[in-house]
Amino acid sequence: MNRLFNIIKTAFPYCVFVLIMEITVLLSWIGHYPSKYKVAAVFMIPYVAILIFSCIPFSRKIMDKLLQIIKRGIQILISKIKNQNWIKNGIFILANLVVFVGLIIFMTPRKALFIYVIFFLVSFFVIYKDLLIEKVEIAVFLVILSVGAVYALTLPVSCGISWDDESHFRSAVMISHIFDGRMSDADMDVLNQFAVTALEHDLYTEETHSEWVNYINQRYEDGAWVLAGRMKPTSSRWCYLPAALGLFIGRVFSLPYSTMFVLGRFLNLLAYAILVYLAIKKIKSGKMILASVALLPQCIFMAASYSRDPWMIGFIMLGFAYLIGEIQTPDKKLSMLDMCIIIGSFYIGISPKAIYVPIILSALCMPKTKFKNEKQSRIYRVCVVVAALLLLASFAFPFISSGGGGVQDSRGGAEVSAGSQTQFILSEPMKYADILLTFIGDYISLENAQMNFSHMHYLGMGQYSLLIMILLAVVTFTDREECDKHIRATLKITTLVMGFGAICLAATAMYIAFTPYMHPTILGCQYRYMIQIMFPTLFVLGCFPIENKIPKVYYRGVILGVYSFVLLSNVWNLCISTFNL
Repeated sequence: MNRLFNIIKTAFPYCVFVLIMEITVLLSWIGHYPSKYKVAAVFMIPYVAILIFSCIPFSRKIMDKLLQIIKRGIQILISKIKNQNWIKNGIFILANLVVFVGLIIFMTPRKALFIYVIFFLVSFFVIYKDLLIEKVEIAVFLVILSVGAVYALTLPVSCGISWDDESHFRSAVMISHIFDGRMSDADMDVLNQFAVTALEHDLYTEETHSEWVNYINQRYEDGAWVLAGRMKPTSSRWCYLPAALGLFIGRVFSLPYSTMFVLGRFLNLLAYAILVYLAIKKIKSGKMILASVALLPQCIFMAASYSRDPWMIGFIMLGFAYLIGEIQTPDKKLSMLDMCIIIGSFYIGISPKAIYVPIILSALCMPKTKFKNEKQSRIYRVCVVVAALLLLASFAFPFISSGGGGVQDSRGGAEVSAGSQTQFILSEPMKYADILLTFIGDYISLENAQMNFSHMHYLGMGQYSLLIMILLAVVTFTDREECDKHIRATLKITTLVMGFGAICLAATAMYIAFTPYMHPTILGCQYRYMIQIMFPTLFVLGCFPIENKIPKVYYRGVILGVYSFVLLSNVWNLCISTFNL
């Protein structure tokens, strides 16, 4: 009887959570319902699985442990709320509320939001400057979220803004409709609008955008749907889950289509901000290096759009942050949770574009002294290798099965032949090596660095790229602490070599799929592909323990202040001011 009681006690909270999720699914279900027997069968599966896991002692321990972590987190949150200085918090909240309401009354929404974000950041840094010393990850999180929100909320309700956003939006829509496999006519209109928005910028005035929003909202209210087919949520498509969740929530609460579209962009931004927060929190030194890469204007722009790059950048950062953070604390033994986070972050981050698979091999540089015993060390290294092989297989098998041609990109033109290009590389390896190395030399040159920092695709080129380069150089060699002495040469060399290998694979993939046969250079390899390896590369390049005597409140405050200025300047020049033409 006691055993049955323990099983029910363990399973009950999870069953309640599943019930809530199922209710939201029913509320958001569009189109014809399947038979009630099929619905009942599918909806009962989670409860059966929970009960089965609750009967297994090992699984029950994990479920109990998870509940304990949640309870402890709630207790810590409550205690922190009680210990807050509510006079200071009240002044901050009241001041921000008054300013926001005043701006909304006297200005257009876009200008009001832009000016409010400036006031919010300035007031936050002044009132909560101590967080720059103790919890700088909170400050970075708020900068990402506030500046990114301006992009997410003020950019046109359309695709044709960031790289391939029409393809990413379609994937997010299909993942959000995983239960019914449908798309609305409004979704189709947005997808068909992307070329006009991208090339003619016809939605960048208040009048045309208002007309478009009214039209698209009405199209959605009309309730016309087309059957598009279900999209399988494979690991390469997990990157669309945040945006898909935003679209899903919008349908649950019957939000207007324009609001639902913006919510999808905002949750993509929120996921990126959370990943960066967790990464900065974990790493012991190099926090501002990580923050400087995460706050690149191009990163914030993509995070606030329909894009998979922020997912990849965020998870790869998290994987490296946990790897480096563990090495920086040699006295602490590696836990199973830490192992799962390191390997899982790399795997999840690389899955959408498996050509970055070489960088997961940096995880093999974990020192043996970090493990509790030899068995744990073997398990960890086997898991890293297995994850690498799975990622390798995800793009190697399609390449081999296609006869060595892989997936060909039709945008490269009629002269592109993936099969012939592959044969050329294999038959003339030295000639291709010369093409590849010449291209990469230009690709990573300082002359083209602004393309990594400030290129906003259809919006244009941002400003202050030189200032960003200077900041990155400064933090690379000054954001250091004594714990960096534990970073061995093995990790530094492996990270640099594997990062270079990932860029070579990315360039080769574009040469095969996008570039005309035997072309003297590589086409289509966008500069944003290098951001994924930027943080680990900068970290290991300047990884020398030095004593930074500048007070952290000023050191970090200046860096975040400069980045905020650069980000907001680009938002104004490329987005807000455009609507006033």
